[in-house]
Amino acid sequence: MRKTITLILCITGLCLFAQSKKNEVALVVAPLKFKEQSSYQVLYRRSLANDDLKLRGGLRLLIDTDKEIRDTLESNQGSVQFDLSAGIQKDLSIGDLDNLNLYTGVDVYFNSEFNQKSYEAYYGYYWSFGAKPLAGISYEPFDNIRLSLESRANFNINLQQYSAPGLNKDERITFRPLDQLAIGIGYLF
Repeated sequence: MRKTITLILCITGLCLFAQSKKNEVALVVAPLKFKEQSSYQVLYRRSLANDDLKLRGGLRLLIDTDKEIRDTLESNQGSVQFDLSAGIQKDLSIGDLDNLNLYTGVDVYFNSEFNQKSYEAYYGYYWSFGAKPLAGISYEPFDNIRLSLESRANFNINLQQYSAPGLNKDERITFRPLDQLAIGIGYLF
C-alpha cells in the first residue's frame, strides 16, 4: 500500500508543470472492503479530442505471501494477483454545473492469480477476463483535484476449471450487477 501511494505522489510531483488537464491519475478504493489490500486500484484517464470522451486504464496488484521456516522445514503460501483494465468513459453534463459530471462507461479487464498452499511446492495459476459496465459521478472541488464515486457491474468469463476456492469457481460465465462501489481521488495534469 505504501508503495502505491508513493508511486502516485511521485507521478503527481513530476507532472506539476503540465497544466493541460487532459490526464488524470487516481487512486480508487472500494469503501466496503477498505481494510483489504485487494480493494485498491490505480486508474489513469486521458481526455480525447472531444472532452466528453475519456480513455481509461487501470492496474490492481496484490502480493500476499508468507514464508515460514521451522527447524529444517520450509513452507511458502500465499497469492499474487493483478488486474489490468482498459476502457472508455463518456461524461454527461448536469445543466449549468461545470464542476459536477455524471459519467458512464465500460472497462474490459484481465485478471491473473497465482495461489500456493503451504503443503504444495508450486503455484496454481488462474485467470479470467470480462467487462465492467460502470456509472458514476465526479466533482472537481479544486482546479487539479477530482473526486469520484462509481458503481461497477461485472460480467466475467472463466475458461478454466478451478481447483481452489474463489469467486468464479466452477462457473464459466458470471454476472454480478452490483459488484463494486468505488471512491476515487484523482490529480488532473
